[in-house]
Amino acid sequence: MKLPFGLTLQASLTLVSTLTLLATPAWCQGAADPKAAKLPGVEFTKVQDLNPTAKGTNRPIKQKWAVVIGTSKFKEGRLAPTQEGDMAQSAKEFYQYLIDPKGGRFDAKHVKLLVDSDAQKQSIMTALGPSFLGNGAGPDDLVVVFIATSSFPTTDGNTYLCAYDCALDNIYGTCISMQSLMSTLKETIHSDRIVLVLQAAYSGAADLTSGAKSLEPTKPQFNLDLNKVVLGNGFIILTSSQSNEITYSNAFSSNLVEALRKEDGLISLNKAFAIAQQKTADATAAKDPRKKQIPVMKSAWKGTELVLGAPSAEQVSLPASVTSFLSAEGAYLKASQLVAAGKLDEAIVQYKLAIADDPKYADALSDYATALALKGDWKAAAELQKRAIAASPSDALFHLNYARMLDKLGDDAASMQELNTAYRLNPKDTSVLMALSKKTMVAGDLQQSVKYLEQAVDLYPARSDLRERLSYGLMKSGDVDQSAAQAKEAVRLDPKSATAHTTLGSALMVQGYVVPAMKAYQEAAKLTPNDANVHFLLSRSMEKSGDRDGAISELNTFIKLCDSSDPRAQQAKEHLSKLQSQ
Repeated sequence: MKLPFGLTLQASLTLVSTLTLLATPAWCQGAADPKAAKLPGVEFTKVQDLNPTAKGTNRPIKQKWAVVIGTSKFKEGRLAPTQEGDMAQSAKEFYQYLIDPKGGRFDAKHVKLLVDSDAQKQSIMTALGPSFLGNGAGPDDLVVVFIATSSFPTTDGNTYLCAYDCALDNIYGTCISMQSLMSTLKETIHSDRIVLVLQAAYSGAADLTSGAKSLEPTKPQFNLDLNKVVLGNGFIILTSSQSNEITYSNAFSSNLVEALRKEDGLISLNKAFAIAQQKTADATAAKDPRKKQIPVMKSAWKGTELVLGAPSAEQVSLPASVTSFLSAEGAYLKASQLVAAGKLDEAIVQYKLAIADDPKYADALSDYATALALKGDWKAAAELQKRAIAASPSDALFHLNYARMLDKLGDDAASMQELNTAYRLNPKDTSVLMALSKKTMVAGDLQQSVKYLEQAVDLYPARSDLRERLSYGLMKSGDVDQSAAQAKEAVRLDPKSATAHTTLGSALMVQGYVVPAMKAYQEAAKLTPNDANVHFLLSRSMEKSGDRDGAISELNTFIKLCDSSDPRAQQAKEHLSKLQSQ
């Protein structure tokens, strides 16, 4: 399951001057009292320089906001925690630096920490989007985003970050692409001053891309390639290693935090990064030259160097809209944990509290809808899902879930419309592709159904189950030879898949290759001896091959294993009597 901020100046700002993050620019030098005590990187600025409509390069930073994300544990079993670096711990250490009065000097209320099970895709995008950063950070504020997790590139030229609930069998639908991350930051955050720190641990192509297209061997790219990121005004991106290096540990974040604490926390980011870069390169090379990491900075920053730890110009309380969201989020996260523990009724209570605090909390609305769907209340679920879509119309998963609910309610046309919208929003989501394939197949549009399946296989060529579905679709459409070819590939990819062997057997039977089909069914029967359907199909192939005794034995096994409601049961009994009397 997926499962809003106005700013006002305090009375103190009516004083002649105020501390700012920036060194005094040339055009206002001499404004400070020469007798005033100074701190490195901190100067006094005239109050008129705090004009929020000013768009000059060297503008004071009024407030500071941050989202810190770290994931070491994943729902996905194939994403084992790295042995050399705890990404969740890295996030906690960076968070502690940010809120330290002698470190980052961020107001703790302005910093959101999401680690492990709280760092689900929807929670991350909500924090980075309009509900927190997008609704809180103003045009004269500073935004810092820190992400430490696993990541991997794909052959579409993008890099994907793993959320806690990502699925390697549907990375394009459940992971966070750098493209969507950058778009979210640019489109929803009103500030043009954003620092993004990425510690993206990539533990190997063989493990992380097992369900997707493999990497191009002649062009290794393991981490984010900064040359592929289009930067806006005032963006700084730091990555833990170069694009052709694997990040094995949390050395970079540890060295960066240590460097940022120097000079009473008032060291420039450029200087701190240079220190962290050298220490990381030296330490990782000394440990193992093959695991050397050279951190990278790419900057479109204009004007005076940035000092993360300098005090913000304003100290104000959180806007009411943000307070409401944070309260709602607390209940939402509790609900997610309760769902994971199987306590659906208790989770629903928390979803209701979340929506009461923030009626437009899209994630809470959608997950509440899913919970009601699990309880069979499809009508109420659909109404909540419709509200979730109204709050967040660009979420493909919301439209997919709504389509499923409408389907249950018998509204096929509206369901198909929602699936098409989900496909337009994310044409690489395998859940969407599979739903569209099924829907078009039922409608009799076999050609379109196969096209959706082919798209899924093209995205995930190593997934045996997708090959099986494509084989079935091709068989239904009459392309028997291609059906058999896909079934054979499914078996090659997963020799221990009983369904793959069964699909192959059926394809071979249609082709007229009875003995090879029988062998495929026999292999399936070995893998799943209690599957009644396999024994039924094996019986048919044996009879066609001339093995009467084998057909009788398999038919007896089918009758013993099949459900009494199976419409083939009575027919099987009658046919068994006929075979035995011959």
